[in-house]
Amino acid sequence: MTLLLTERTMSASNTRHMGKAMDVGIDIGPLTQTRTGVGNYCYYLVKHLLRAGGGMTFKAFSTGLRRVDATQFDGPLSHRHVPVPTRLAYRMWETVHWPPVDTLLHGVDVYHATNFFLPPTASAKRVLTIHDLTFLAAPHLCSPKIVGPFSRSIGRFAQEADAILAYSDSTARDIVAHLGVSSEKVTVAPLAVDEDFQPLRRPDAEEQVRRHYGVRSPYVLFVGTIEPRKNVPLLLRAFSKIRHEVPHQLVLAGATGWNPQQFHRALLEANLQDRVVQTGYVKNHAELAAFYSAADLFAFPSFYEGFGLPVLEAMTCGCPVIAADNSAIPEVTGADAVLLPAGDTDAWAEAMNALLHDPARRDALSEAGRRRAALFSWHDCAARTAGVYRSVTTCA
Repeated sequence: MTLLLTERTMSASNTRHMGKAMDVGIDIGPLTQTRTGVGNYCYYLVKHLLRAGGGMTFKAFSTGLRRVDATQFDGPLSHRHVPVPTRLAYRMWETVHWPPVDTLLHGVDVYHATNFFLPPTASAKRVLTIHDLTFLAAPHLCSPKIVGPFSRSIGRFAQEADAILAYSDSTARDIVAHLGVSSEKVTVAPLAVDEDFQPLRRPDAEEQVRRHYGVRSPYVLFVGTIEPRKNVPLLLRAFSKIRHEVPHQLVLAGATGWNPQQFHRALLEANLQDRVVQTGYVKNHAELAAFYSAADLFAFPSFYEGFGLPVLEAMTCGCPVIAADNSAIPEVTGADAVLLPAGDTDAWAEAMNALLHDPARRDALSEAGRRRAALFSWHDCAARTAGVYRSVTTCA
C-alpha cells in the first residue's frame, strides 16, 4: 500500500492555529458506489455542512479504485483520494494502525467516519456514525459477509471513538445496550428528505411512472432492497389475501439484495406474478417521487430499521403509510401512519384492504404525513452533527 507521508504532512496533523476555522475531515467513500442509504447520508450531510459553514472547513477523504466526484458539492471542499482498494486500506489500519488518516489530509481537528469503520488518527478527534446494529440485534437478517467483520470490530470502534452519531433514539439505545458505551457519548441526528425530492401532482406522477416503467394506477408501493430484513414476503402474503377485493397492483421499487430466494418462493406461493411489478433500483429522485406521489398506499413491513427513510419520503409526497411498529419506524411516523406488527399477515391484509376502500382516511393520513415529514430537515441534521464536532474539540 503506497501511502508515503511527507514531513509537511506529518507535522501538519499536530498544528492548530489559534483563531482559525476548525478543520474537519469526512469520509465520502460511500459515494463511490450506487448512492443508496449510506451514500445518500454522506451526500446530503456534506451538502448541508458546507451550506452552513459555521466556522468550519471540510476536507473530504476516500479510498477505492473509483474516485468520488467532489465537484458535485457546492462550496469549498478539498478532496484527498487514495487509489487503493478500500478493503486493503481497512486491513492496513486494522493490523498496523498506519497511516493515520489525519496526516493524509494534512492535518484536521476532527475526523468523521461515516460508514462504520474508524481509521486511526495521529491527533484528530474521531466521530463515528453507526447507522444501525442489525448485524448484532438481528444477525439472521444480514449477510454473513457483513455479520462477521462488523461484529468483530464495531465494539472496539465505539469504545475508541470520541463521539458517536445515530439516526434515531432506537439505534442509540441499541448502541448503548450492545456496545457498552455511555449514552452521553451518543448523539441522535435524524435524517431528512432534501429539497430536491419534491412531490408531483397526481396526474403528472401517474403519467411519468406509466411512461418510464409501464406501471398503471392504482397500486400499492414498497421501496427498499429485496432482502430478508425488509420482510417483503409478508407483504406478498397479505396482498394475496386481498387480491380479489382490490384492483391494485403491488409495485416493488428496489434492487435485489442478499438472499432473495425467500422472496422468490413467497412470490410463487402467493401466485401474484400478474399483480406484482418489480422496477429494480430507482436512481432518479424525480422518478422515485413520482412513484410515491401516484401510489394509493405505501407499505413498509421491515423487521428492523436504523431510521426508515422511505417512510419519510412517502410522507413527504403525501402517500399514506402503513408500516411495521418496530425499531426506529415509529419515531419517523409518529401517530401519522398505521403501524402493525411485522409478523401479523392477517392484520396487514385487513389494514390494507380497509385503507384501499377508504379514500377519506387515506386523505387524512396524507395530510398528516406531510405535516409530520416537514419536522425533519437536513439543516437540523447538519447542525447537530456540527455540534458534535465542536463538543469533542472543546473537551480536548
